[in-house]
Amino acid sequence: MMAVPALCFAQSDVLQTFFSNIEKQTLESDFTFTITEQGGQPTNIAGKITMRGERFTANLMNTEVAFDGKTLYTYSEDNDELTLSTPTMEELRESNPLLFAKALTETYKPTVTQQGSNWLVSIKPDAQQTGVREFTLILRKSDLIPLSATMRETNFNTTTLTLRNQHLSTTLPDFMINKPGAFINDLR
Repeated sequence: MMAVPALCFAQSDVLQTFFSNIEKQTLESDFTFTITEQGGQPTNIAGKITMRGERFTANLMNTEVAFDGKTLYTYSEDNDELTLSTPTMEELRESNPLLFAKALTETYKPTVTQQGSNWLVSIKPDAQQTGVREFTLILRKSDLIPLSATMRETNFNTTTLTLRNQHLSTTLPDFMINKPGAFINDLR
């Protein structure tokens, strides 16, 4: 794991350094995805994620998803079906909260503040245009590993990705899914 000294950059550089680290290293983590609709009880989905830049693999609820930079692979264990597609950038941002955060920072200026031993990054986009009131990312100061990402929507739904047992490595996975014998649904 490559540690980033907390004092080697200004607060304004925190997010840029984080995105740069994720491009150069592989993040591996367990996660809980919590969806809370207005007035409803939270729904929790647990899984594992591996990502580097825009490429990722995720395992959750009998489903495996991977993106290798070109093809999105979705394997349903229940149906033994592997679907291959070419996603739009918007579809990728919807499936990966860290890509969504990066896209928001291209248009909207984030606010970075210290919160104990973490950085709190808050992005408040044009809610009418994006449907998002606020996107918050919490990064550990010592190594800029993400701890959570929360999106608060204009319809008062909240989605939170909480990462656990996360670490960075130099390993470069294939970011592909190969399931011999599975039905292949090729939509590319």
